[in-house]
Amino acid sequence: MELVLSAIAAGGLVGASDQYMCLLIVALASRLGWITLTPALSFMGSWWFILIVVVFWLLTVAPAFASVLSPGVLHAVNTVVNFLSGFVVPASSALIGLASVGVIASLNPDLRHVLETLRIFDPQGHLGATGAVIAGGSGLTALLLTGSKALAKPALSVSTGTAGTASAPIFATIENVASVVLMALAYELCRVNPWLIVVLLGVVIVAVAALVVFALYQLRRLKKGLGRVLYLAQVYPRAGLAVVVEFCVWGVGWLTWRAWGRGAIMLAIWAVWVGLFITVPPTVGAFFMVFPPVSPVATAFTTLVLLGVFLSVGVSSARALLTELEKEPLPAKSQRAGQAAV
Repeated sequence: MELVLSAIAAGGLVGASDQYMCLLIVALASRLGWITLTPALSFMGSWWFILIVVVFWLLTVAPAFASVLSPGVLHAVNTVVNFLSGFVVPASSALIGLASVGVIASLNPDLRHVLETLRIFDPQGHLGATGAVIAGGSGLTALLLTGSKALAKPALSVSTGTAGTASAPIFATIENVASVVLMALAYELCRVNPWLIVVLLGVVIVAVAALVVFALYQLRRLKKGLGRVLYLAQVYPRAGLAVVVEFCVWGVGWLTWRAWGRGAIMLAIWAVWVGLFITVPPTVGAFFMVFPPVSPVATAFTTLVLLGVFLSVGVSSARALLTELEKEPLPAKSQRAGQAAV
């Protein structure tokens, strides 16, 4: 039972990361002799398998980063590619789960005889009943985690203002980093105690569930915030416009309402951000020209970080201004308009 549940947990981790990167890590580790797979899965260390995985990985990652440099069509391509890749998740996680059986058994001598008695593969190399349980359990777990991610991503994109093109490379980067971290953790934990992989999966499931709840909460909060801005724009257009402008050009909204100190500070910070946005990405791109394939990726990543700063500060400053404006009494004309609207 320990070996089976640990293998299912290892395969399920695919759902919280990038499936092709996970497969690539396991395949390369097998090719380099760092891990030992069961004979029936030795093909994963073959160059042809590694090449196929690399191609599929590039097909999913490239459109995500290219959508920043060339938005529109490539953003749609990225969406379609990731949607189709979702159907491959059960197969990828099943392979990882079955592959982990051999890794766990090779690192834990007391489990080697268990591997033989379980008969995950029959003498002909076909999948046995226990193997089907591991493959099915891994696939189902990964599919549930992938579905949770799919639910959280749009909510996070909309609530953070990255729904256009910025969210795709951000999510791709996080998922690929998570693949390396989770696969390395799973390997190290199974050397200590295979049950720790099950604990790791439990932690990941809780974290993904918390992320979904947070994303939905942020979406609800955004909806309420937009409703407040729209209402203020209807009953007091000048105030509503000030909030919108504050999001775009920090400080201008505060200056409009004679908050001179805060307005001047925010405007100065905005000017510094504009200077950084103009100069830093090209500088980073030029620095990495010694290795041309990395240069556009580094430029895009730097641009995304700066856009993230812009969105975060803009939303925060506009929300603070909105809260202050709502404390002020509306002019008599605006009060009558608001009463008429009600």
